[in-house]
Amino acid sequence: MNLNSHLLGDLLVSMGSITKDQLEEALAFQQGFIEDTLPETELDRTELISRGRRPSCPVPKLGKILVEKGYLTEGELAPALEVQHKRATELSRLDTHKLATALEVGFVINSTVNLVDVLSLIMKYANIVTDSVASTLMLLDEKTGELVFSVPTGPKSDQLEDIRIPPGKGVAGWVAQNEQYLMVKDTTKDKRFYNAVDDMTGIETKSLLCVPMKSKRKLIGVLEVINKKDGLSFTEEDALLLSIFSHHAAIAIENALLFNSMQARLEKEKLIEQKVSDSERLRSIGTLAGGIAHDFNNILGAIMGYTELAQMEMETDSRPYSNLSKVIGASGRARDLISQILTFSRQSEKIAKPIQVNLIVKEALKLLRASLPKTIRMIEDVDCRSVVMGDSTQIHQVVMNLCTNAAHAMEKDGGPLTVSLKEVQVKTDEEDLSLLVPGLDPGLYLCLKVEDEGKGMPPYVMERIFDPFFTTKEQGRGTGMGLAVVHGIAKDHGGDIQVESEPGKGSIFRIYFPVIERDPEPPAKVEAEIVPRGTEHVMIVDDEIMLVDVAKSRLNSLGYRVTIETDAIQALERFNQSPKSYDLVMTDMSMPVMSGDRLAREILDIRPDIPVILTTGFSADMTAESALEKGFVAFLTKPMGYGDLARTVRNALDGKPQHSGS
Repeated sequence: MNLNSHLLGDLLVSMGSITKDQLEEALAFQQGFIEDTLPETELDRTELISRGRRPSCPVPKLGKILVEKGYLTEGELAPALEVQHKRATELSRLDTHKLATALEVGFVINSTVNLVDVLSLIMKYANIVTDSVASTLMLLDEKTGELVFSVPTGPKSDQLEDIRIPPGKGVAGWVAQNEQYLMVKDTTKDKRFYNAVDDMTGIETKSLLCVPMKSKRKLIGVLEVINKKDGLSFTEEDALLLSIFSHHAAIAIENALLFNSMQARLEKEKLIEQKVSDSERLRSIGTLAGGIAHDFNNILGAIMGYTELAQMEMETDSRPYSNLSKVIGASGRARDLISQILTFSRQSEKIAKPIQVNLIVKEALKLLRASLPKTIRMIEDVDCRSVVMGDSTQIHQVVMNLCTNAAHAMEKDGGPLTVSLKEVQVKTDEEDLSLLVPGLDPGLYLCLKVEDEGKGMPPYVMERIFDPFFTTKEQGRGTGMGLAVVHGIAKDHGGDIQVESEPGKGSIFRIYFPVIERDPEPPAKVEAEIVPRGTEHVMIVDDEIMLVDVAKSRLNSLGYRVTIETDAIQALERFNQSPKSYDLVMTDMSMPVMSGDRLAREILDIRPDIPVILTTGFSADMTAESALEKGFVAFLTKPMGYGDLARTVRNALDGKPQHSGS
């Protein structure tokens, strides 16, 4: 049994009454009936509720569909219905506190996209949820069908790298094949137990509980907990709680694998670029940045959108709401980072303005403290309020890069990491060497100093630390671009960087920014604002299904009727059939077969007066100005916030002047 084993279809499959293909066919038939009977895109919320209460056209039940299709008999259906009732009863009797814990840790493991962190958190909380001594997580190799130890535990864990369990072998193999959980109260009496596992891990397994890990009906691995702390056997309640937990864990793993895949693509590109000259490398970075910006911003758009939708259903003072707010904040930082990468590669204009650097440094250090090991002690002296002309996102990245490098240098033994910010007067007087900074004109500068007591660097490393792609870190720990970016940012701001380091004595980095006399720009006022609503009919066209789903949910919540399309050709055909039924069209720029600007031309030829909004994750050829010239009423960059979307749509419908949003 798994988390969905109280669902009739999964029960029938596990009992061997029907096949997975037969279940999928029956579910598709049921879904088609719902869509044909109740076309959601043409009804507002009141109509949906009203029709949902009418018994005149009930949706056929899954069991009835399966019987009518001849996949099973009424007699074969009855046992499954009995088991379903029993499972539902068991779920209703779960301990409320334990269930809350299982759900809460689901938010925790989904708060990071680092695969190593995700897997480690899953192992940690699996033990907590079930009060077990140890746990094992094995991911499914889809090509071979083998289960691979992903986070080994036990005395011999360091020897379990890439250990594989053959398909169907042991308890874990049985669970993977049958996609239902299994409790073994005494491993000596269960022939399915694979004794070789204990020899490999060094753990004596007396009892165990193993559950499948599934996301979107797809098996991605199994999660196994070993030996209860109280010496007793695992219970049905443990199994249900671990199944609920494993569902969240599977989603977290899939998210982490997605990001890991993107990082792998990036690393592959970098290995290729190492074979060419520095100038060619930097040019290729620009091409790569533009290439991934669109896809990455689409992913961020989905993350931010679904997170905002989830928050709408929570109390604002709840812990999950607070956790999700951090997800939105981190996504915003990722969006700014993409913008900064494009700026570095000269594909985007740098936004320089008077800024108070100490505020940016404090914000960055606040983020860093949560990720630093306890052996590293942060010492902060950044009260200097001098103003420089610069880009806040770039200076934020300078602090993050330098402090992260310092932390890596001290991760073995720990120690103090000192960050200070002070005004210094650079002079040309060679008698006072402390006031000399080669490469800088005389004047007043703001000096950002990051000092660590780590392992330091030998001279031959010092000579190359600012070279693109040069790194001394092991594979997967660094790209070699961090200090190259820092060096470029310092130069772009009219400053410079100095480094002092000796092996065994740590390192000191000093970044100089010219001080200006102007006052910093005041922070934007955040005022309570009523998000504009409406009742008009909006068509949304985007080949990314998650993004149209998010946009539809957002606009539905504001009262709009929404029709979505993931195919531009079909969207055009649908619009042509009833052009007067739509009040606004919002389309993505980059889509297969037909681009957003071409779709807009076709739509405006049919109905010149309809407002059309263009959205994009990144386009080297399209800007807000060129979009307006092509007939669009507004230009939105992804990921877009809830408020930006609401205001842009309302203004477009009202015929008000538009500005680009993000």
